[in-house]
Amino acid sequence: MAKHVVVTGGNKGIGLELCKQLVAEKDCCVYLGSRDLARGEAAVSEVLAGCPGAKCQCVVVDTASDESVAAAAERVKNLLDGQPLYALVNNAATGIAHPDLTPEIIIQTNLYGAKRMCEAFLPLLDPAEGRIVNVGSGAGPLFVEKCPAEMKRKLCKEEQTWEGIESNIKECLGSPADESTGMGGYGVSKALLTNYTSFLASQHPGLKINCCTPGYLETDMTTGWPGDKKKPEEGTVSIKHLLFEDLEGNGWYYAEDAVRSPLHFMRSPGEPAYDGQVPDF
Repeated sequence: MAKHVVVTGGNKGIGLELCKQLVAEKDCCVYLGSRDLARGEAAVSEVLAGCPGAKCQCVVVDTASDESVAAAAERVKNLLDGQPLYALVNNAATGIAHPDLTPEIIIQTNLYGAKRMCEAFLPLLDPAEGRIVNVGSGAGPLFVEKCPAEMKRKLCKEEQTWEGIESNIKECLGSPADESTGMGGYGVSKALLTNYTSFLASQHPGLKINCCTPGYLETDMTTGWPGDKKKPEEGTVSIKHLLFEDLEGNGWYYAEDAVRSPLHFMRSPGEPAYDGQVPDF
């Protein structure tokens, strides 16, 4: 039986490539999330052109809007027609290459957007097999690495609460560590998304809920930023690992090579897996 998967930000970049691979490689029924209907339908046509007969439908959703997320959840519920949702991939994000956006807007999309989606779609997830993948970024560890010791301890502790995460937003945004990255809150949003993942997993131990970075890719978000970048189609390794493979833990953060990684520094592909031990900063 086909697995039903929701992918936000599915109309371009990593999200679009993931949707293509899910229908072609895994025979999934994909609900492609897009803020704009026309762009979403064009993306669905591209997915279906590469895999005729595949199951892919557009779902309009703006993750920064409570009303839009609620409407999207209701649409998917109707499309499922009593079948369980296998997975939710929170891929939609903004920042870095969008200098007109304030850090607060970035947080609304990258952190609160994922939270809205999780809360709205949790009732649809298969209680026995359901998975959530929050697409993070190496910018999260990059930010945390620059934080003072006290802040690192807050961000890297194993047990997180939503109240603590919201408190950390105020302390992190505009901090010297945030400003030193030059990303205007993007690294903060991705570090806190990892914290939220850990918190959510602790609240729903029967589900597999994890976070990962796809790597440094050529996307609209990285336009103008230096360094070697991979193609978007190469950025799905860790996402697909968290969607389909047997996982040893829950609420973890994985690097682009699908290996568990820490939040307090950027682990490079090929280096030993993170053992979960937080140092005494």
